[in-house]
Amino acid sequence: MTLTFTRYPDAKRYELRPRDAAAVHVHHGAPNGHPLPDGCKPRFTLAADPAGAEPLAVIVRQDGGHLAVLTPDHEHLAELRLPPRKKRRRPTYEIHLPDGTVLRGRGGTVPSLLLWLVLLPFVLLYLVGMALSDVPFDGIGSPLRTAWKRPGEPFSRAALTESARGRFRVPGDGLDHRVAYAQAVAKYWER
Repeated sequence: MTLTFTRYPDAKRYELRPRDAAAVHVHHGAPNGHPLPDGCKPRFTLAADPAGAEPLAVIVRQDGGHLAVLTPDHEHLAELRLPPRKKRRRPTYEIHLPDGTVLRGRGGTVPSLLLWLVLLPFVLLYLVGMALSDVPFDGIGSPLRTAWKRPGEPFSRAALTESARGRFRVPGDGLDHRVAYAQAVAKYWER
């Protein structure tokens, strides 16, 4: 079964809304009453309820600077490696699973880059029109998608994809949904 969810950032809260399921709420820090392992600094918690009483996963920063996705019982689900903040072109995001599998996602797949080049003249005309009409540029982004795949297998099926509209898709049972949720939040919160 394919999991499809969309991220909804708001001024007061941050939610991930899976299709045909309850929303996943994101809270800063660790849940109350859940001590963390030594050397871990809490970043955010994924919870099934708005109050955060039912945590699904806790994301912590480890001593090496990478993010670890832990269950509420501190079982290691994955390690997230984010690109440096200063990297501008095609940043690389990595997910390291406990079984040794590495999933690598680069900002912009080849088809989405080609589409962007074809649409670039129209986008420039659109931007000129917006500049002349005094419309704010807040919602403008590039129409690129990101696909997380195993290194060395460029034509394999992606374990996690993100569309330009902020919609994430996890086909099949290859990736734990909590890890996909954590990657979706970490990509935008930790930059």
